[in-house]
Amino acid sequence: MRRFWLVAFLFCAVSLQADDPASSSPHLLLTPLRLRRLQRDRERQTVRWINFQSRVRNVPNSPERGFELALYYAVTHDPDRGREAVEWSIAHPCELRQSALIRDWIPGAGHSSACSSDAPLYQRDLLFQTIAARQDPESLYHTSWQAILTSLQEGGFRDPKQLYAAIEFIDAVRTNLHTDPREDDPAFFSKLPVELLLSLKPQQVEHPDWLTHIAALALVTLDPNLPASQYLQGWAMENSQMIREGPGVAYEFLWANPYLPGIGYQNLDPWIYDAHGRLFARTDWSTNACWIGISKTGVEEQNCPSGWQNRVSDFGTLALIPANQLDQNCLELPAAKGRQVFMLWNLQPNQPVSYSYLQKQIRDKADISGLWRVPDGVQGKVCLPR
Repeated sequence: MRRFWLVAFLFCAVSLQADDPASSSPHLLLTPLRLRRLQRDRERQTVRWINFQSRVRNVPNSPERGFELALYYAVTHDPDRGREAVEWSIAHPCELRQSALIRDWIPGAGHSSACSSDAPLYQRDLLFQTIAARQDPESLYHTSWQAILTSLQEGGFRDPKQLYAAIEFIDAVRTNLHTDPREDDPAFFSKLPVELLLSLKPQQVEHPDWLTHIAALALVTLDPNLPASQYLQGWAMENSQMIREGPGVAYEFLWANPYLPGIGYQNLDPWIYDAHGRLFARTDWSTNACWIGISKTGVEEQNCPSGWQNRVSDFGTLALIPANQLDQNCLELPAAKGRQVFMLWNLQPNQPVSYSYLQKQIRDKADISGLWRVPDGVQGKVCLPR
């Protein structure tokens, strides 16, 4: 009985605040433009809306029930679903993120909690709680962001749960602090959509798990006009990947935007090398393609022929040359064909490298993974100084 009256009291606050734009306007994830798109989906009875509506009606024990009810209320203003969301939040006090979304999307609902969860998810959850309580999130942003960024840079983006939490963190900071955390490493974030796609093994590209699919859709929204984002959008919006059941249904409804530009990812040169010493490459976009990932933690491979590590391998425009191809510590580079790029690998981390360019002898070194990209235009011999 006490819970009933608490729910009733909190939901009355919803009605009292409904006429106050400052209190009723969402501050988390639901920008006005995004909310209008979702409401149009409902009006047009799109497949994604129907799938979402069916889940809300038929899966009351969903682990994402609070988020789903709150999103349904935000789109429809259905008071019954709003009351359900409030009641769910009271019954699940340690679901920080979902409770924050309920509090933000249903003004007057929800409550704060002292529960904790795993980092970096906890930092996102704390940020959401702070914003939902209409408190200043700037201090929390500054104390949390560097750890999140470092984790992503070191390869954490390959964990879809971690990547998705980081995207929500960035989205909330941009909306509420009017600053873009990605500016701390624009080169990394400009490549991230393509790097995410190329880091997926062939079977993952064909059949991604739901959270990887959702993280890709959300990542596109951070900068949909970025060329890398358009390749990722082309992949993530394929009809065969539409989520029709399970917890991903509500997230796809939220993030999948068919109005954003997309490019056929099959036209993408199938390799990428980043400043943090990572290379992802595949021979083509078929399910049976040879796929490799090289980083400071080692070498991953799938579907590659026996002995590929001991000979020159081509991945699109990339010619990957193993260190065993050097004769007496030197290698005569073959003539480049078109846009071909040469890269030495299986060197020692930070191993010195020397080459001639414009009649000057230049010294460089491999990266922390034992990779060294030959600068464009370099011809002749590349040597490993003794």
